[in-house]
Amino acid sequence: MSKLPPLTVKLLRDVWRLRAQALAIALVMAAGVGMVVASYGMMRSLEATRTAYYDRYALADAWVPLRRAPDSLGRELARLPGIAALETRVTAAATLDIPGVAEPASARLHSLPVSINRLVLRSGRMPQEGRGNEVVVSEMFARAARLSLGDTLPALVYGKRIDLKIVGTALSPEYVYAVAPGQIFPDNRRFGIVWMARKPLAGLLDMRGGFNEAVVRLTPGTSVEEAIRRIDNASSHYGPTGAYGRDLQTSDRFLTNEVDQLKTTVEILPPIFLGVAAFLLNILLARLVDTEREVIGLLKAFGYRSGAIMRHYASLALLLSAGGVLAGWVLGAWMGRGMTAMYQDYFVFPFLNFVAGADIYFGAAALALLAVLAGAASAVWRAQRLAPAEAMRPPAPARFSSRGVGDRFVRLFPDEPSRMILRGFVRRPLRSAASVLGLAMALALYVASASSTDNVDKMIALAFERGQRADLAVAFAEPRDGHVVRELESLPGVQKVETYRSVAAELSHGPYHEREALLGLPQGADLMRMVTLDDQVIQPPREGAIVSSQLARKLDLNVGDRIDVAVTEGERQRFSLPVVQVIDVPLGASVVVERGALARHLREGDVASGAYLLADPAQSGALYAALKRTPMVAAVNVAEAAVRGIRETVAQNMGIVTLFNTIFAMLIVAGVSYTGARISLSERARDLASMRVLGFRKVEAGFVLVGEQALLTLAALPLGLGLGMALSRYIAASFSSDMFMIPYAVSARTLAEGVVVVAFASAATTWLIRRSADRLDLIRALKTRE
Repeated sequence: MSKLPPLTVKLLRDVWRLRAQALAIALVMAAGVGMVVASYGMMRSLEATRTAYYDRYALADAWVPLRRAPDSLGRELARLPGIAALETRVTAAATLDIPGVAEPASARLHSLPVSINRLVLRSGRMPQEGRGNEVVVSEMFARAARLSLGDTLPALVYGKRIDLKIVGTALSPEYVYAVAPGQIFPDNRRFGIVWMARKPLAGLLDMRGGFNEAVVRLTPGTSVEEAIRRIDNASSHYGPTGAYGRDLQTSDRFLTNEVDQLKTTVEILPPIFLGVAAFLLNILLARLVDTEREVIGLLKAFGYRSGAIMRHYASLALLLSAGGVLAGWVLGAWMGRGMTAMYQDYFVFPFLNFVAGADIYFGAAALALLAVLAGAASAVWRAQRLAPAEAMRPPAPARFSSRGVGDRFVRLFPDEPSRMILRGFVRRPLRSAASVLGLAMALALYVASASSTDNVDKMIALAFERGQRADLAVAFAEPRDGHVVRELESLPGVQKVETYRSVAAELSHGPYHEREALLGLPQGADLMRMVTLDDQVIQPPREGAIVSSQLARKLDLNVGDRIDVAVTEGERQRFSLPVVQVIDVPLGASVVVERGALARHLREGDVASGAYLLADPAQSGALYAALKRTPMVAAVNVAEAAVRGIRETVAQNMGIVTLFNTIFAMLIVAGVSYTGARISLSERARDLASMRVLGFRKVEAGFVLVGEQALLTLAALPLGLGLGMALSRYIAASFSSDMFMIPYAVSARTLAEGVVVVAFASAATTWLIRRSADRLDLIRALKTRE
């Protein structure tokens, strides 16, 4: 067996000698690499699965909702240029009476698809011809509502009661993310999708020989916008609310938003871990180069070139981090599979496997190794610059004069251990600052992650406690006149009723166009109010419109501009509104106008699309039962149930995310504290041994190490809290979308928990080093020449 080169032998010995510090660095690096692998792998898995699912089961490219149209219109639309396939269907909202669920549940009923938006049958069978009450329901709805095959599901459809019989469960590419109108989180127990044969559903809606929605597949290369324009022109006489593409389809919008949030996550968190790992390697190698000056001098004296010395220390840095890369690959694959299981609870695919290709694994490794080399660069450069004669001499001693401001401050402390702690802090400012920054980033990571729950709590408070203060929101099957108020007030337990008007419209400003709904609210409304992110209650103006900031950005709107409105239902009026105010709202309508002003623009009287109800909690059961029997009601949203569903979703998912980030934050603290303390112990070994020989006890000698780490931690706390709040604000803004805005909120409890987590991790790590200091070999330490 050939003999290994001397530098290789030294390299292997150095790796073994530094194994403890290497482990600390590897854990931090593994977290960064794991996040890159998991996030990018999850993005690829979601996008690949979405594409395969949509293609295999023929998701529509465009949807054409109509009021009522004859079948002949479907044949006419199918002949338009760019239309590859068109399928008409009958669809309606329904109110369900689910056994065991007190609140009225809502559903969207569709006639069974033929070739577009095909179903994935998960259990049972499809409805048979001649059995008009047989239905297939969405799998997640059946599971959450505890419905089984053969169960009867009482439903109210367009004012008619029917007992539906469940014969199968299915998935649909149209409802990967099935969420009730106006909601942002799925509530599968109270909202579901139901498919039934076309003839019985058309009979319930008095729509035999007609349809009220078409779904379209386009030929490759066809412009969606141009196809929609042709479809709207051809169907203008049948009450269209405006065709739309996948970009406005609710399920696909939420899925796209989730992929965007993953991109934001991978831009923020991995750099923190890789940056900390680079810093740890920097201080470790810098210390190693300082202690091996004589070795470097001897190597150069024996003919080793500077390039060989540089490659040696660079290789050492890479070997010390290799374990972190490998562990990161394993961690990333494990986290990715866990994320896949979590996503399947909300984004429902028939298949979703975590697949991160070799390019993602090697790309994450490349990022990590670039961070390693960047961290090691200065130490490696210092090693090659040392001349042999200079390297073989001990380094010049540090200046110990008392003329500096820091030294004068140190002299204020009476005991020598405290002075030693402060001298180490002020005489190595760059290392101390980097250590403080590393600990601060750990605290910032925890605060930013844990504050997600605070952000959602504030969103709930603004949207439901300050904004929608009604107990129930009721949507009507058809617009009703003002007499509906008396009908609702006669229901059991109803204490107050406020109606609203909502119309679909196409909004434009200059070259920009968006499809949104206009919400008409009365001035002085109490049950539904516009509340901004900074908790201001805004009243609708007598003239003009209040516009959300999300819509204002899309349409390039400012206060004083006029927004052109083309109503896409009823008589399809056109008018313009001045923008009176642009506000940030967590949830709710994008455009709000005063109820009376909207009625004048629509040239109609007192017409309502729905109502907000304040009810006596003691009579909620009787009220729910009455609403389930009320023909005019198409959907009911119970505020308490919606809030409970949001809290359950957030508690389940945010709890897992916060747990992971707590562990990651503790890894950063452990890495920074352990590496710094080990280096401090090696530098102070002679001083600590001298203190022990001079009569200082173990506790007093160990106090120097413990106190130094405690001082670094204390210095990091205010910086970490500030960075955490800033990072939380940035994440809240980045995760907001055109469908909702996440308010910024960080509670005192979250800040306190972050301080405890960082302090505990730092104390536990320092205790390990303190044990090493107590077992210090005094004779060996005193022989050290430094």
